[in-house]
Amino acid sequence: MLIGKEVYIIDLNIAGKVIDETKNTILLETERGRRRVIKSGKKIIIYLNGKEIKIRGEELNLRPWEYAIR
Repeated sequence: MLIGKEVYIIDLNIAGKVIDETKNTILLETERGRRRVIKSGKKIIIYLNGKEIKIRGEELNLRPWEYAIR
């Protein structure tokens, strides 16, 4: 569900577009190339429809298709 969204990882000071997602990680396309980040333990800002959504990575530790059934 995050694929294609712009995100900012507060703890790592990394911003980029999500190009892949697994249960525990997200793969970002950043200005410096691709970077795989573990979700757990991170504070993440998701930019969605002009709004900022702040969320803890632990809340995203689901497989992408499980968001809909949660």
